[in-house]
Amino acid sequence: MSAATVPTLRIGSHEIRGRFALSPMAEFTSWPMRVLSQEYGAAFACTEMVKAKFVAQRHDETMRELRRHPSERLCGGQVCGGQEDELAAAARILVHELGFPFVDFNIACPIRRIISDGAGSGLLGDPPKVERLVRILREASAPAPVTVKMRSGLDEKNITAVEAALAAEAGGAVLIALHPRTARQGYGGLADHSVVAKVKAAVKIPVVGGGDMKTPADAVRLMRETGCDAAYFARAAIGDPWIFARAQALLETGAEPVGPTVDEWRAVFRRHAALLREHLGDREACLHLRKLSREYAKRLAESSAQRLYASLQKVETMEQFEDALAQIS
Repeated sequence: MSAATVPTLRIGSHEIRGRFALSPMAEFTSWPMRVLSQEYGAAFACTEMVKAKFVAQRHDETMRELRRHPSERLCGGQVCGGQEDELAAAARILVHELGFPFVDFNIACPIRRIISDGAGSGLLGDPPKVERLVRILREASAPAPVTVKMRSGLDEKNITAVEAALAAEAGGAVLIALHPRTARQGYGGLADHSVVAKVKAAVKIPVVGGGDMKTPADAVRLMRETGCDAAYFARAAIGDPWIFARAQALLETGAEPVGPTVDEWRAVFRRHAALLREHLGDREACLHLRKLSREYAKRLAESSAQRLYASLQKVETMEQFEDALAQIS
């Protein structure tokens, strides 16, 4: 597959530029990371998952998680839930009050309490309900479209991705994003990319595949082997926003550009810190930088990585953050 053979993709009226997206990740994909990723080539992104009930109630912390930045090009509001009235109310708020260009319905979350509430992956075994809930979201969000994030199934004996994807399509979803692990797997084990191929063969709407996407080559290989229309990166994009453009170049030309220099890496980490400071303020931004430190440190030589990680675990001010970066050469 080359870029020339991949048809133009759209989420509703929005054309998708590029074929590599940022996957939502709890505690990581607030607007600073989404902005940074899109600046470096991510085709689109979604917010971290929020509960429809809390959106409908305008819960303070939930509304904070739904903040967007004016520079975000294409970002959907990702919501989970199993109650029709809550989902409809959440969709109206996301689109008609907060201005999200699309709603992403999460039926992928493997957390037990979410499943026990009849939401997230708990819906994968009930295709008729998936169809009904997607249709309700679509009606409430109109004219904005609905996409669906899903998994392979609840466990290895219940692989229901094809049935759930067909139900989502019947309900009006315009795109499926598939994490080909079961809910029981959580984030362990290996993703089964054959499920991506089966879903792609079954539905007429675009399919975005993922799971174990660690390099641009992984993502391009997934597209070629499964026929999926696009791929998403998750943790591999933390500290490496260049991964989207490198993957796009590999898809289009067959050659992957050289990775960033240390100076380029430092500039991106500094940019990420500045965005976090704007979003959270100094104190909370520093605490978040501690979470990011391991992922950013992975991009360095071992000795530099260890030094940076140790320094950032103690950072309490932006001045200390700058001092830690200055030590890396």
